[in-house]
Amino acid sequence: MAETNTQTQPPLEQLMQMNFSFAPARILTTALQLGVFSHLAAGHSTTADVARAADSSERGTRMLLDALVGFHLLSKDGDNYTLTPHARQYLVRESRDYVGWLMESGAMMDAWAHLTECVRTGRPLRRVEAQAEAEQFFPLLVRTLHVVNREPARRTAAALGAGRDAKGLRVLDVACGSGVWGIAFAEADREARVTAQDFPGVFPTTREYVQRHGLAERFDYLPGDLKEVDFGEGQYDLALLGNIVHSEGEQSSRDLFRRLHRALRPRGRVVVIDMIPNDARTGPPYQLIFALNMLINTETGDTYTLAEYTEWLSDAGFPRVETADIGSHSPAVIGHKD
Repeated sequence: MAETNTQTQPPLEQLMQMNFSFAPARILTTALQLGVFSHLAAGHSTTADVARAADSSERGTRMLLDALVGFHLLSKDGDNYTLTPHARQYLVRESRDYVGWLMESGAMMDAWAHLTECVRTGRPLRRVEAQAEAEQFFPLLVRTLHVVNREPARRTAAALGAGRDAKGLRVLDVACGSGVWGIAFAEADREARVTAQDFPGVFPTTREYVQRHGLAERFDYLPGDLKEVDFGEGQYDLALLGNIVHSEGEQSSRDLFRRLHRALRPRGRVVVIDMIPNDARTGPPYQLIFALNMLINTETGDTYTLAEYTEWLSDAGFPRVETADIGSHSPAVIGHKD
């Protein structure tokens, strides 16, 4: 649905729109599951053509296609439908920038159906931070996140002076997923070397993306649970935490910051990229909604404020904390070691 300013929207209209706001997500998932965008990319342009290719009814297909037009994912001229440029780039399964991996599974929507139970009990439906779940869940999710985070990662590297003020960096990419954050630093700094850390079952996906970017010779791999793995002492200039802390909870994150402080060289930096609500936890909405996503999917995860990050980093031995605008929903938080 179109974004609405809830400050001026009539209260009843806002409530009704919230109640029906599941529909766009369901429409997109159904279109991906039926391969609608790929069928259109292959030249099937009419309702009848797409219905045959998708093995779906013409009536339902016409309604689905029209809804996608309403969301500006398709254009319509008479009986013919065509992909808009962003749909062609991001929603055609054959595209290298396809972001529909997790969307088409329906896993997130299915999990959110259990929100009432999770709020009532305070317990998650599943623990995606645990190894067995992580090795199934994240190889799918990080394919989408690689595309979503590619430009913010490059802006993060630029903000930290990679390849300009800082060369030959030794970078630790914690819970690396696709490696998107470490890859950005390796591309910006041609002398950098990256150690990618994650569960062993995630590494085949990491290696695929590292090789795709032509960086295999400059990546090392450290398998294990971030709660337990030995990061060593005084080895790294940078430690990257790209959308990791929200799944860990306060105590695990505090411990992680202390261990990373030990792993960093003098004047090393830890960089936290995450969903950061304001200090009063009154907004922005996405960061507050994502906290509930952590309730459903993790044992102790949450979203954390800049004040909380500043306190935790200071307690771990990072006396100076600053932020950097990376053109995303939240700034990067940077802790400096003496």
